[in-house]
Formats: sequence, structure tokens, C-alpha cells
Amino acid sequence: MGKILFSIIKCPCLKSAYLCISFFNPVLKKIRLLFALLRNMGIRYILFRMGHEFLRRTGMLIFFFPVKPEKVKAPSLKKALSSLQKWPWESRDSIQIPVRTVLDVSGDDAEEIMQFRLRLFSSTLHQYSGRDDWHRHPETGYLYDSKLHWTKIPDLSPEAGDIKFVWERARFVHIQAIMRYDLHSGLDHSAWVFEEIDSFIRENPINCGPHYRCSQEISLRVMNWLGAISFYRNSPVLNEERWLVIWQYLYWQVHHVRQNIHFSRISVRNNHAITETLMLYIFGTIFPDAPQASEWKNSGKKWFEEEIAYQIYPDGSYLQFSMNYHRVVVQLLTLGIRFAEKAGERFSRVVYDRAGASLNFLRFFQDEHSGWLPNYGANDGALFFRFSSAHLRDYRPQLEALELALGKKGKAEYEDGMWFGKSGVISENTMSEPLKVQLFPSGGYAGIRQSDSLLFFRCGSHRDRPSQADNLHMDLWYGGKNILRDSGSYKYNGSAEDVRFFFGTESHNAVMLDGADQMLKGPRFVWLHWSQALSLESREEEDAFVLSGEISAFGQLADDITQKRTIRVNKNQPEWEVKDTFSGDSGRVKTLLWHPGPDFHTDFLLEVRDGNGHVLEPEIRQGWYSALYGQKEPADYWAFTSSTSLFSSRIIRRPQP
Repeated sequence: MGKILFSIIKCPCLKSAYLCISFFNPVLKKIRLLFALLRNMGIRYILFRMGHEFLRRTGMLIFFFPVKPEKVKAPSLKKALSSLQKWPWESRDSIQIPVRTVLDVSGDDAEEIMQFRLRLFSSTLHQYSGRDDWHRHPETGYLYDSKLHWTKIPDLSPEAGDIKFVWERARFVHIQAIMRYDLHSGLDHSAWVFEEIDSFIRENPINCGPHYRCSQEISLRVMNWLGAISFYRNSPVLNEERWLVIWQYLYWQVHHVRQNIHFSRISVRNNHAITETLMLYIFGTIFPDAPQASEWKNSGKKWFEEEIAYQIYPDGSYLQFSMNYHRVVVQLLTLGIRFAEKAGERFSRVVYDRAGASLNFLRFFQDEHSGWLPNYGANDGALFFRFSSAHLRDYRPQLEALELALGKKGKAEYEDGMWFGKSGVISENTMSEPLKVQLFPSGGYAGIRQSDSLLFFRCGSHRDRPSQADNLHMDLWYGGKNILRDSGSYKYNGSAEDVRFFFGTESHNAVMLDGADQMLKGPRFVWLHWSQALSLESREEEDAFVLSGEISAFGQLADDITQKRTIRVNKNQPEWEVKDTFSGDSGRVKTLLWHPGPDFHTDFLLEVRDGNGHVLEPEIRQGWYSALYGQKEPADYWAFTSSTSLFSSRIIRRPQP
């Protein structure tokens, strides 16, 4: 028998067929991937990415981004400072912000920063070697080439590590802590701030190195430089000579963003596009005599309005399916609305409508004890403008600032809104009691609020690119504690195992089939075979609130698999019942996952039954939890396995002594 098999294997025809299949199999995989991308991302995206990649790889893209551009005539410093009166942050001599206990103003952060110790992503403390240390990766030690054109700098490199760690300081968010300290202490560290800007200019040639790799990073840097100049406008260290150097770098950074704007508007289309279009509008408005400024202003304003209308859904939810990135947009809206107001202009009505809807959405899912929201969706710790000492996960300062910018009634408790020009307490909060049950059908969310609990439920269709395979995820809060939680994001460019866990279904309170995610992971931030909502409903019973949502998912396994999750919340006692039912699953092995917070075990009980009514014992697996970007800690979670098409979970509070 062995000789026969050996003869078959050696047959020339079969051998040729095998070689042919081996050759074409990778090609077929790429063709299937292309069709999946086309189906999910659209022809416009595919054609743009192909064209952009062609220009980059051939080196033709370099010609649009000169390394040694010509000098552009600068407005005088006096004229520039006059124009900067449109900026919401006033000078340190005129801004009036009372110091109160809730603000916790301290020089500790400022002193650390001036010793070049920065807390990256509000989580990881890193000591830089000195002022000019702009290109060395804080974790890997990799040194980027600051003389290499940005088109040749990889943003994903196993050797270099996550490039966001290098970008973080160059956003210049850290100088806000210095400004805030100077305001409240009466000290003047303007020299340190401008030396920081000088150092960046000196060490980063225009359009070279990692800090020109991302237009959003450039836009944030430009806005924070403008804010610092506005705040320190009366400082003697801000002289004409220094201004002329800063101006050239401001102008050509904005020029870079305008040249590359369609990458964000077509290829990325998320908070990057909002940041960049707003910056174009702001810069073009402040400096109307600069070359192309009129076009930058008009296009930036038009595009900003279009992006807000597209990216924030009518119900106030956000297309990135991320609480933290929604807050990023809240801050950009606050800046944009206040800037336009000071410039004597207004945006189209949709901007203000979507801003108000965003407030309603985020406030509904906010824990009233801590100000935190579910750790849902991609979270890189971004906070563009930080003027309070509140924890990164506390959204109250930023939501209050937008509320004040919109002229809504509220009680100003945090400093952020005052920096944007809305100072003082305007009145006690007169907002009506929020509904106990709300659906947000455009984005696909639902929630139930009671006096001591908050339930967050995701059931959405994807017309825009999802970031995590987390449909039907459920978050549960009780007494200000996140007892069933989302595991977070950790890093965008981490190991393959970390990316699979944190961005896949495994890190969520959801169900996997045959060990597979709800969608198929594609390259970088892309998912294929997007899950889609079939229904999202709520109803009220005599003793309970009920949410139910159904999705089609696991398209990489079969075309007709659906999952329905029904959640029943007891009105009278802390008790939740969750039923997960499947159809079209063909008896596949299903794994129900629950991720308990540290307070769950002492205060709550969980019982899970399968479709036959049998109580299932959990497999305790080691996972991870990431509350802040770049940090993770071990966290056990429960996995319940069954081949039946039903899971019934019951969560109850333990009897209290």
C-alpha cells in the first residue's frame, strides 16, 4: 500500500497539479480579500488607496511635500497676535478662572513635564533624555530617521514598535499643563514652552521624519502652538525673530495637511478628518493673507460641516463606535463652535444639532458616580485639550465644556469650559430626568438606567468600518462599579495575539462560534464580513425592562448565521437575565464569554444554562484588561461552552448582611 501511495505522489501530472494549486492558492486568497474589501469598503476607497499607494511607492508623492520649501511672507507679530484674538484661549493676563478645590491645581505635573517626564496617553510615565529627544521610541528604543522623507517612514514596524508612542509628545498637549499652572500660580514659564517649540522645529525638518507621517498629529500640533502663542502673547520671549521661524513651520505644516486631506476624508474618514478640516478652517480664518488661506478656510469649513453631518449619526452616536473617540469629537466641536463664535461666524445648523445629540448620547451612558463611560471601542487615551485634573476616563469636564459652548443651562464645575471662554456658574442644572430606557437606532445602541444601575447594550449595523468585533456586547454597572466590562484596547500595533484578543470578540461579553470572531480580521484596522443588526427593540413589562437585538454575523463561516440577545432587567431588585439564541449555526460549538470586574465576585452570582436546561460550569481563562492605552493587567474571564443553540444567563446580587 505504501508503494502505491508513493507512486501516486511521484506521478508527474499530480505533481504539476499540486505545484499549480500551490502557486495559485495565495493569488486566490488575495483576490478573495480584494472582493471582501470591495464589498465592505467600497470602490471609492479601493481606487483611492491603490492610487495613493502607487504614488507613495514610486516616490511621486514626494513632489507634493517639499523638504526645503520656499519662504512664505509672514504677517508681523503684532498683526498675528491681533488676529489670534479669535482663538478661544485668552492671554494669561486676561483670562479669569477661579481656583476651586475640585480643580486640584498642582505644580507637580508641570514640574515633571519641565524635567521631560511625560505621562504618555495619561498612563505611562516616560523619562526623555532631554529636550531634543523627539525620535527615540520610549518602549523599544528604536531611533527614527529625522532626515528621511515622511513617505518612507513606516507607521507599522515590529522593529520600531507602536509609532503612537513617538507621536505623543509632539502633539504638544503637555504644554497645557504648564499654561494652566502659570495661570493659577502667577509664575511664567513661557520661555520653557517656546524653547520646546524651537526644539521641535530644529530637530524636525519640514516633511521629514515620523512627526509628518500623520496629518492629524500635525493638525493638533498646529492648534496647540496657536493656543500657546495666544496665551503667552504678552511674553517678552515671544519676539519678532522667533515668530518668523515659527510662522514658516506653521504654514508648511498646514500646507502638508491640505495636500493630504483626501487621505483622511476618503481612506480614513473618522476623527482624523474632523481634526484636519477644522484646523484648515481655523488657520485660514486667523491668517487670511497667507497664500491659499481663503481656499483653506472655505474648504475646511465646508468639509468640517460635512464630516460632522456624516460621522455623528442623527441619534448622537458616532461612526467610530468608540466612547473615547466620540469625546475627541466633543472637544473638537467645543473648539470649533467657540472659535466660529469669536470670529463672528456660524456653522450650518447640523453641527449644533449633532453636538447636542452627542451630549444626550454620552450623558445617558455615563456613570453618575464616577463620570466614567463604558470602556467601549478603540481607546488610545486621546485627550486633545486637558484643563482639569480629572481622571482620563472621567468625561464630565469635556461634556460640560461643550454644554457651555452650546449655551445650555448647566452648573460649571470644571475648568475646561472656562478656558474656552465660558466662565462662571450660569445656573443650577435644569435638565429633565433622563428616560430610563433609550434606543439609539442609527448607531445601534440601547441602555437602561435605574437609580443604582446602568446597562449598556450594542446591537448595530455597520455602514462604516467597525473597529472591534463586539456586536451584542453588554456592559453592566452597579453602584458606580463596572461589574461586567469591556476589556479595552491596549495597543493598536501590539503583537498579533494582543490585537486578536483586544479587538476581537474574545475580550467582550459576547459569543464566539468554533473559536471564531463575529467577523473576519483583515489587514491593519480592517474587518471583513461585517456583522449587521436585524432588529433592536425595547419594551416595558410590569416588573421589568426588556431589550432585544438580533444580528447576522460569522459570515466567514456561513451566510445565514444569526444571533439574538434578549436582556431582562428587574425593576425591583438587582437581577438581570440574558438569553442568547442562534439559528443557522449547524450545531457549531459556541462559547459564551463574561468578563467580570474585580467587584463582581464578592457582590454578585452568575448562573448559565444551555438549551437543554443544564447548568454549565465555567472554564476560567486568563485574559487581560486595559483601562488605559499601553497598559494591561491579567484578568480572568469565564467561558461557557455548548453545542446547543441557547444560553440563559442569570446575574443576581448576593444577599447582603
